Amino acid sequence: MAALRERQLGDILIEQGVITPLDLDEALQRQRLTGEMMGRVLVSMGLCDEQDIVEALGIQQGMERVDLSKFQIRDEVLRMVSADVAKFYNIIPIREQDGTVVVAMADPLKLETLDDLRQILGCEVQGAISNHPDVAASIKANYSYETQSIHATLEELVTKVGDSMLSLEELGQQEIVGDVDNLIELSQEPEVIKIVNLVFLEAVQKRASDIHFEIYEEHFRIRIRVDGVLHEIVSPPRNMAIALVSRVKVMCSMDIGERRLPQDARIELKIGDSEIDVRVATLPTLYGECCVMRILDRTAVKIDINILGLSEMVISKLNKIIRKPNGIFLVTGPTGSGKTTTLYACLNELNSSEVKIITTEDPVELQIEQLVQVQVREDVGLTFAACLRSILRQDPDIVMVGEIRDLETAEIAVEASLTGHLVLSTLHTNSAPETITRLLDMDVEPFLIVAALEAVLAQRLVRVLCRHCREVYTPDEEEREEVGLPDQWRDDPNLRFFRPKGCAACDYFGYMGRTGLYEMLVVDEKVCDMILGRAMAFEMRRYARKQQGMRTLREEGIIKCAQGITSVQEVIDHTDRFDDDD
Repeated sequence: MAALRERQLGDILIEQGVITPLDLDEALQRQRLTGEMMGRVLVSMGLCDEQDIVEALGIQQGMERVDLSKFQIRDEVLRMVSADVAKFYNIIPIREQDGTVVVAMADPLKLETLDDLRQILGCEVQGAISNHPDVAASIKANYSYETQSIHATLEELVTKVGDSMLSLEELGQQEIVGDVDNLIELSQEPEVIKIVNLVFLEAVQKRASDIHFEIYEEHFRIRIRVDGVLHEIVSPPRNMAIALVSRVKVMCSMDIGERRLPQDARIELKIGDSEIDVRVATLPTLYGECCVMRILDRTAVKIDINILGLSEMVISKLNKIIRKPNGIFLVTGPTGSGKTTTLYACLNELNSSEVKIITTEDPVELQIEQLVQVQVREDVGLTFAACLRSILRQDPDIVMVGEIRDLETAEIAVEASLTGHLVLSTLHTNSAPETITRLLDMDVEPFLIVAALEAVLAQRLVRVLCRHCREVYTPDEEEREEVGLPDQWRDDPNLRFFRPKGCAACDYFGYMGRTGLYEMLVVDEKVCDMILGRAMAFEMRRYARKQQGMRTLREEGIIKCAQGITSVQEVIDHTDRFDDDD
């Protein structure tokens, strides 16, 4: 067996007749440049497919290859691994022999999965080679009898484990908190691993963007943010906080013994069919460490410009702007309004072998092929401004700056646009016209803004009503006045809006997903004159609405209310009403 494992992947593939020695030499040269794993290099070069790699890995790791479609799994074997564990790790048990459980793995490269399973099951676990479709189909077929929800399982497990754990006072008396080895041991308890896995599984299934572990004086709770709103999923006993936070810190290789300072880390997880990036941030508080995990599901991210919720008029203008050879295009809005996703969608539209695109971000939220992406690190002096200076020496055609935070970054961005680069960036303002005022407040000279700025896109995210249970109704006079209906709609007796109700399909939230509201200000000749004259934001807004056909965020929201996409309350909560433009 040891001899088999010492054999190189490339040699095995040559023996199988999949590649030639010349192919292997070329792949080795590519691997030295990229640092990627040999299997991924061979697949990217088109020399073999993923199934060939799986077969070769089976030989290299000493694992057997199983065909799950022809495999009959006994009930007593299935009961050894619960459905939630099988779904989280994308595995399924196929047999038990001499105290060892053999599991078919969708991803044989993740050998740490076997370590986790040994902790959870309390016995020896051996892997077998399968693939993602077969494992997913087998889980669905064999665990169909399990109807208990993840949430119910989580509640049951938390209740069971919480009573058996030591209190915080007892933990302190036994000096467990101060001993790193004890903390590691605590984090590797089978029940602790299962609880954290279940939390991740529920968060992914409910499309959550964040997971919050929050500790207070008397209690501890876990919440997830779905479509911008926080929902509590479980409230474990307070004495479980140290164990659960320690488990997360172990998963992302943080310093588990450091509980006095904030820490940040990033991990990649594959949960079922979802590949997710998780940004983890811990914060020492008065009563212990809080932990927030930002989830980015690579399989669910929308980077197509046509599905973000932009109106046809805005898409038409946007396509013209981003295809200009130079200039600055700004996307503006508060934190969490989807600005970065919009920029990614623009870059995805522009991405081709004919242009070089470089981004500087804090942090890099989504990795896109054929883009050069740079992570800002202010702790070592790599600020947006410093990064942007270096980027300009890399001969880019298009540059994305994660955020313009200060005058220095703004001036370098302007300089880049004036020297033949298209610059895309974000700014924190409430509306498109107010962005001009913000740049002036940052002491950017008006003539530089006029020379460089091409357009500003302001945006907000609102929740989308569940199509299965939304209710139609006629808005009363008070609601018509509050939302600020346009004159042509104000007295229309046939006007209908929609509101949330809640059903099983949307988990009784009444909403499912989010969409964008957008307003776009194009910097034309008249707007240039206004900038040079330091006109007020409301004057630019009035001009853009009357002469450019710009709809404000509130007006875009009202249209989406009438279309049944969102509710009046969502629009009122996320947009401002401007009556001074009339």
